[in-house]
Amino acid sequence: MKAAVLTRCRHIEIEQRPRPIPGPKDVCIRLSVAGICGSDHGLYTGGIAVALPVVPGHEAVGRIVNVGHAVTGVEIGQRVTIQPNLGCGHCTLCRAGRINICQDKVRIGLDRDGVFADQVCVPADYVWPIPDDLSDEAAALVEPLAVAVHAAAHAAPQAKDRVLVLGAGVIGLLTMQLAVLAGATVTACDLAPQRLAIAQKLGAAQAIMPYDAAAESNQYDLIYETCGAPSALEQSIAWAAPGAKIVLVGLAHHAHPLLSTPIVRKELQILGSIIYTNEFPQAIELLRRGRVQTQALVTNRIRPEQLDQALQDFSAPDRIKTLVQLNDGD
Repeated sequence: MKAAVLTRCRHIEIEQRPRPIPGPKDVCIRLSVAGICGSDHGLYTGGIAVALPVVPGHEAVGRIVNVGHAVTGVEIGQRVTIQPNLGCGHCTLCRAGRINICQDKVRIGLDRDGVFADQVCVPADYVWPIPDDLSDEAAALVEPLAVAVHAAAHAAPQAKDRVLVLGAGVIGLLTMQLAVLAGATVTACDLAPQRLAIAQKLGAAQAIMPYDAAAESNQYDLIYETCGAPSALEQSIAWAAPGAKIVLVGLAHHAHPLLSTPIVRKELQILGSIIYTNEFPQAIELLRRGRVQTQALVTNRIRPEQLDQALQDFSAPDRIKTLVQLNDGD
């Protein structure tokens, strides 16, 4: 089979590899569409250190073509998406259902070969069937939507809330739509006017840029920080209303000085949110019912041979979600 392999920092090669063979509890999936994520870019540029070579990618949909002898509940021919973070299943956190923060979890596309290939094998317990009335393109965004659903579960938006979403990338725009669905008044904030225009099409009542004069201090009841900029938390604290909640979804990889006094004086609640636990069924249903829109988020469609260039161009302001066509759907 064909696979896109990161052989060294900033270098992807298309290789011919043997097709994977499932273990007793695994399924093999013939992949149709995969999405490029920020962690793929971090891996490509060396910001995420893992053993190379590796096949990147973890957001995907495909059809089961082979199953291990101990697999139950799914079958050959089913179309599925992949939950790509595999908890150890034994630690205290996993037993409590918090597989997202398992210290020994295995990340598909980082710790083991991912989905930028013709086929991939994964544990059967980590695939979710996709309904027939949900397209491959929409199903490829189930994983990032599960991230947004998990973030919203930490601090559910209410109809009366003034909500700010920092970052109008994929996670920000999906989180924003969940807040709009709840009836909240939502403001989107981003550096790229192109992304802010999409945010407004998807229901944002207001679109601002960082340090915009329209962004007055002490006015937002709920803030989702999805961009990971080092200064974003400081901005969130300044803009938060007394008693507000701030949910941190973005990962800042550089330190930024922070004054804790306004956190104390305004009694702010600051919560971290990482990936997901059991949110995939809810994400699938939201997409199936058309409650969350994905078409406007897909800005690029490429073949595996174009992955290297797409990852180089990842930060282009007009790019939101790039989908990789791996095999034709059936």
